[in-house]
Amino acid sequence: MKRLIAFAIGIALSCATAGAVQAETYSMGTNQQGSLFYSMGAAISKVMVEKTGEQYRVAPYAGSSTYIPLINTGKLAFGFANGGEAAFAYEGIGSFEGHANTNLRLVGVAIATQTSFAVPTNSPFKTVSDLKGARLPSGYNSGRTFHYYSNAALATGGLTIEDAKKVPMPNFVSAINAMADGKVDAALIPMNAGVGKKAMATMKDGWRYISLVDSPEARAAVSKNLPSARIASMEPDKSKTGVVDSPTYMIEVDFYVLTGADVSDDVVYQLTKTMYENKKSLAEAFGAFNRFQPDKMVQENPVPYHPGAVKFYKEVGQIK
Repeated sequence: MKRLIAFAIGIALSCATAGAVQAETYSMGTNQQGSLFYSMGAAISKVMVEKTGEQYRVAPYAGSSTYIPLINTGKLAFGFANGGEAAFAYEGIGSFEGHANTNLRLVGVAIATQTSFAVPTNSPFKTVSDLKGARLPSGYNSGRTFHYYSNAALATGGLTIEDAKKVPMPNFVSAINAMADGKVDAALIPMNAGVGKKAMATMKDGWRYISLVDSPEARAAVSKNLPSARIASMEPDKSKTGVVDSPTYMIEVDFYVLTGADVSDDVVYQLTKTMYENKKSLAEAFGAFNRFQPDKMVQENPVPYHPGAVKFYKEVGQIK
């Protein structure tokens, strides 16, 4: 009888252990709540739970420069970065100078996102060159990629951040809030980011985007300051918060889902496949995924694709 009880206990412990393995939670590193990455991470986590039964959760940090090294060292399963920042991190240049994150791998492009400087609606600043001498956020020590965004945008008007009155900010969320509070004259706002919409609702007259300059010289300057970035033309539409001018030129960058080399092929394959097959569900969870193009998840970047993602892309013909 004692042997039977011991055997039963052993079976129960084995089942419990198996259940613990089954219930592993995969965390997705994002920027702060209210940011675009946070909303994207929440949407993907929701869809993964609903479609696969696996446990995913959002893990917000002060900025991507904080959580990317955690992905590299295997302390975080997934995260987000624009194409330029991913390249910087992998190669150990730019904002990651001397600290190559060679274990980073790409899952695929989630969406392309547009960003430009925004100013209060009644601001006298109309063009990028007008921002010379303005109070502008600088530093971005917890989200360093926005330092490069800032210089890329300013470069279209022949400026750098050194031409402004620099106001140190830890990240772009703080910068947007500072603009809403009148502490800076302009701030970079990613298209339809939650914190941008909140600022629009709380500021007396709201805010508007400044159109960047579009020329061969401006395009070259943008690419030089933020690799993989390009200039895109946007038209006013009720779905595009802050877009007033026709056209409004903005910086466009592909935003990738990142993972680490040590994350299992099966886990990455499942995430890639689930994203590819569920655009509608992703868009219902977060409207920005209406811009998600499943057939264009593979784009050129110095960071290699994870073998689990490669396996799926070969099945659908995106990688030969």
